[in-house]
Amino acid sequence: MSQSDKLPLRQGMLHRPRLHALIEKGLRYPLLVMLAGPGYGKTQAMADYLAQCDANVLWLRLNALDNLPAHFWSHLIQALGRAFAGTSEQLRSLEFPDNLSKFDAFQQFLSNEICREKRVIWVFDDFGEIEERKVRDFFRMLAEVELDNFRFTLMSNALDNTESIAFMTSRRFLILGHDLRFTGDEISDLYRMYDMSLEPGERSGIERYTEGWPLPLHLLVLQRNKLSESAYRDGRMTHRTISHMFEERFFGTYPKEQQKLLVKLSLPNAFTEDLARALCERDSLDPDVLENHVFIAKEPSMGRYSYHHLYGLFLRKKRHLLNPEEERLVWQKAAEHYVSSGETMEAISCYRACGDHASMLNAMCDFVRMRHGITAENASFLLEHVDLLTPEEVRRYPIADYLRALIYLNMLELEKAETLLWDLEQKLLPVGTSDAFALLGEVYAMLGSIHMMRNLEDFGDYYRKAADYLPDGARLQGRRQLSAGNNHCFFMADNLPGARERMERAVQSGVSWMNRVLRGGMSGMEHLFSAEAAYLSDRHAEAQQHAYRAIYKAVANTQHDIVCNGYCLLARIGLMQGDFAEMTGQIQNVAEYAERHEIGVLKEIRDTALAWYCIKLRDHRQIPKSILTMNNEDRPVLAYNRSQIVYANYLIQTGEYARLAGMMEYPKGLYLTRGIWPDRICLYIMLAIAHHHLGNSDAAMKALWSAYDMSHENELITLFVEAEEHMCALLDAARRQRTYAFAPAWLDLVHERTAFFVKRAAALRGVYRKQNPVRKAENNPLTRREMEVLRALSRGLTREEIAVERFISVNTVKTFIRSIYHKLGAANRAEAVSIAISQGYLDMAVSDPA
Repeated sequence: MSQSDKLPLRQGMLHRPRLHALIEKGLRYPLLVMLAGPGYGKTQAMADYLAQCDANVLWLRLNALDNLPAHFWSHLIQALGRAFAGTSEQLRSLEFPDNLSKFDAFQQFLSNEICREKRVIWVFDDFGEIEERKVRDFFRMLAEVELDNFRFTLMSNALDNTESIAFMTSRRFLILGHDLRFTGDEISDLYRMYDMSLEPGERSGIERYTEGWPLPLHLLVLQRNKLSESAYRDGRMTHRTISHMFEERFFGTYPKEQQKLLVKLSLPNAFTEDLARALCERDSLDPDVLENHVFIAKEPSMGRYSYHHLYGLFLRKKRHLLNPEEERLVWQKAAEHYVSSGETMEAISCYRACGDHASMLNAMCDFVRMRHGITAENASFLLEHVDLLTPEEVRRYPIADYLRALIYLNMLELEKAETLLWDLEQKLLPVGTSDAFALLGEVYAMLGSIHMMRNLEDFGDYYRKAADYLPDGARLQGRRQLSAGNNHCFFMADNLPGARERMERAVQSGVSWMNRVLRGGMSGMEHLFSAEAAYLSDRHAEAQQHAYRAIYKAVANTQHDIVCNGYCLLARIGLMQGDFAEMTGQIQNVAEYAERHEIGVLKEIRDTALAWYCIKLRDHRQIPKSILTMNNEDRPVLAYNRSQIVYANYLIQTGEYARLAGMMEYPKGLYLTRGIWPDRICLYIMLAIAHHHLGNSDAAMKALWSAYDMSHENELITLFVEAEEHMCALLDAARRQRTYAFAPAWLDLVHERTAFFVKRAAALRGVYRKQNPVRKAENNPLTRREMEVLRALSRGLTREEIAVERFISVNTVKTFIRSIYHKLGAANRAEAVSIAISQGYLDMAVSDPA
């Protein structure tokens, strides 16, 4: 496939060297932005430039559905699979990078797989469609990628995008509408290309009339005319004039069947040749309709066509040419096409447009199965579509209430979800059909999930009921490779004596029924639960046995997160036992497993484990950047997990107690809602530490009492012991105060275990320091000049700014940067600075822009 075949080039467009030079200049920056209204020729200018340059190109046209992160990610992966052979499967294993940990994994893939050799240019057209903050954040992070041979461009019709683009990066280049307007010489060149000559007066008249606006200029020249007397009188071209010209030259002259086809194809956001054939009223489709139409462009990365923005608007105003049945058939055919190609979100929207709510609900069920559930991002989209159903339709299609309950569940509105499910159970029981019983099984499975989230011991009873109705397993809650995520598995229903043993029995029984219903999903969770319960209650040998059982069972059933969480727990046990080799080996197991299985959640678990390892050994140089910067992110409700606890430990070690106290307030309410017992206990312990160091004795004792009250009846002491010398100080304060009645025996036991662990941990850190000495400057492979450039990079300077500061050329700066990356084995600026700090070549204080 030639370069031109990969681009949305239209026929009969003028090559404009002036714009080529401007685009070339813009592509020296990490981000090139082309911002102008429709009809300014942004797409053609960029496509014409790329057709003549030696680069690997990805061109992706965005639409409103790309505001859903899952849809945007699927859209991008599909386009990359076409543009860069062999990458689709690898990218699919990466989740949408909604945080720095996931983006780092994506950036590593970009560096290693996409940008290895030739120059790479990505173009995202119609960026003005994007309003969702998370998707915009992806582009913001992409603009900060420092790869010599990677650039990307955003093109937008929306002039109000300027503010959002301004926050992306200061190293950007803007091409605006006035840059894209035709000059007088370019107008003459355009007419000459069509074998027409202009007198000086004619050229100035056309320039004044069109104001250099590319679209009307092309309309004029394609009609092979100059200007009429009326045009001179009108003064300048308007949208009404353009519509009139569309009508005369690019619509009114076509046969009626072709006119209707063009109108039909304007209804969806884009269309394929297969869809055009399905809508064609004749036996065959005239290929000229798609291939040679000047206002239809092909998007090769997706294998589909789209109209020029203004021409599409013109055609949509012709919808009166279609009767209601013809319009309904367009949406129906488009929906069927999207279903067959796996583009479920588009199918849902099309079924909505044609009023086929039954098929819309089926597509939503397919989406749930394909996407492994509903996320916070797509919940509002799906709920909006379920709300379209009339009361009669809700009675006719009980799956609607199930989907609504599933949406509420994923939005943590558990009471709403449970109420809907109980009502649905009463509706389904009398029906007695196989379909009703199958859905009833799904209802019981979701009730089991809700009761588990509420820490209720009866959750297994509902999975047992579900198994009775679903002998072959759940259809809507199928087998998953991820279940626990980056979270602890242990939880209790209450803090009464025996709660730990009761819940352990409930989990051992309940998870076995879950395995049946979810066809192997959650395998190993029962052992991981018992391992965590034993660890928290200071029974480390028992915890070790259960952790290995969890890993073996999870490996056999591809429950990847349970495997990694099992290794993480074994590392914690190694630390408590003072076994440096065991602790280190298990962290290596997490890292290696995450590398073998390219799944975003595993990378997050890996980064959390590595951060925990570095913090416990008090070596902050190699803490993953994703952990250190996580508090800068506006994380969604469901994104709070174990990584926050690890980051809080980092704040304790660095003495940032006020920041820690403030950070813990929001998760405190969240954990009360979700009932994550180990994290809730940790949270109150850390609040106690923070307030103690801030001199707030009453608040410190109140927080310590909350942690004690949740744990002491069930002998959960390890989390207190892990706090080391901070806990010793808190226990001494607890003995002196008279407000809270801590059990003296508990204070003595925890103090004894903690004091012993403090000595053991200190010895373990000594072993680590001997094996990992800080590198001296003489081992630094970088030259003095390279170090100067690296320090400048660490301060956030651009290549151009470094060149000015060091009195050298930009090309020399690029040479230094390539050498730095090569010597350090880095893929980008951030990684080079991180490696230099970790190896002792660069002082952390120097690299900190603050």
